[in-house]
Amino acid sequence: MSATRRIWLLACLVLIGCASSEGGVTGTGVSAISGNIVQVSDQTPGGAALPFPIRISIIEAPEISTTTDDGTFELNGNFSGSLTLDFANAMDGTEIGPLALEVPAGSQTVLENIEIRLDAPRADRVRPQAVRQFDVFGRIDMVECNDEGGGTLLIGVDGRPRRQVLATLIADTQIVNRRGATLACADIVRGANVRVEGFVRRDDQTLIALVVVVAPPRSLGPGPAPRPEQLRGTVAGIACDRGLISIDQRADRESVRRIVRLEVTTEFLCDDPLVNPCDCSAIQIGAPIGVAGVIFPERPGQVSAEVVVIGAASVPVVIVGPIVRLACEQGGLVVRDEASGQGARVAITSATEIRCRRDPACGCADLRVRLRVRVEGVRRVTGGPLTADRITVLAR
Repeated sequence: MSATRRIWLLACLVLIGCASSEGGVTGTGVSAISGNIVQVSDQTPGGAALPFPIRISIIEAPEISTTTDDGTFELNGNFSGSLTLDFANAMDGTEIGPLALEVPAGSQTVLENIEIRLDAPRADRVRPQAVRQFDVFGRIDMVECNDEGGGTLLIGVDGRPRRQVLATLIADTQIVNRRGATLACADIVRGANVRVEGFVRRDDQTLIALVVVVAPPRSLGPGPAPRPEQLRGTVAGIACDRGLISIDQRADRESVRRIVRLEVTTEFLCDDPLVNPCDCSAIQIGAPIGVAGVIFPERPGQVSAEVVVIGAASVPVVIVGPIVRLACEQGGLVVRDEASGQGARVAITSATEIRCRRDPACGCADLRVRLRVRVEGVRRVTGGPLTADRITVLAR
């Protein structure tokens, strides 16, 4: 890379993620913003909704507005670009404060556990604990990789005018092609189409990428939708009686606080086989943990846990979809994940339990292409195939 281009790229780090200086509502994709508001100043699992409804509107598109329902809200519409959400008391119209966002056209943004501090300056009153962004589609304008396997992407996204988003690749970034095969930063080339999801760093609007899909399938569709979520971090809070835990998840140079809801159906796994019982009581403050679950639009501040791995050195994964490739002799198969449309490589080991509909105990040789299956297992954060603990054949 030339010195001129390197200087230009570094300058983008300062210029709010290389967003165009032209603000306002742009683009043709239907975008969605959802979030939840909590009352307490610390993000503990006991957070409660504010005692009065709050009106949220987009300053650049005042016709798009909503009012919180039990602390949650959703905004949908043909908006994108540099936007400002305006928060106000819905009962008397008292202004609370703004929240600036960069919203790529057609993306879904989730504002997790917003904290409102009325004693702070107006511009700093609205503070999301985490800004999670999905479905950032665009074309690579520039890529720079480093020796540690990370790097920086400059992504041109749709909109009028066309905008650019700066994305940072970290150790936890999973880079795959549309079939689920693992790639490296060096495999991403200028001009490639990508779909990116991750966290937005509030101070400069840089997207900290957790997933990069090269040559992705088409968008999952407009509007808020349940999103599969995988996270790994350290335990920050435990409330087993409420079925809630809080986790600090690394996001580049800082961490974000995530709230996880434990469901009746949540399956617990322990890296240490001697732990008994392996349930919520085995979770310890400061211990590593991994979660596979779902973020629901109606409950945007929590990850609904399907699998929790206590003491996890890897990320638990649950996918459902048809088998598109079968290679039992090579010890694996490929499943097209119905939630993301991506192909996921699945490794089968001697410990993998395979359940067929007519035969509860079967093997890889009993599987067939196009069979719909549920795969539960783990994946190393740095990428690679999903190692299956259990494969269950489902009805079509």
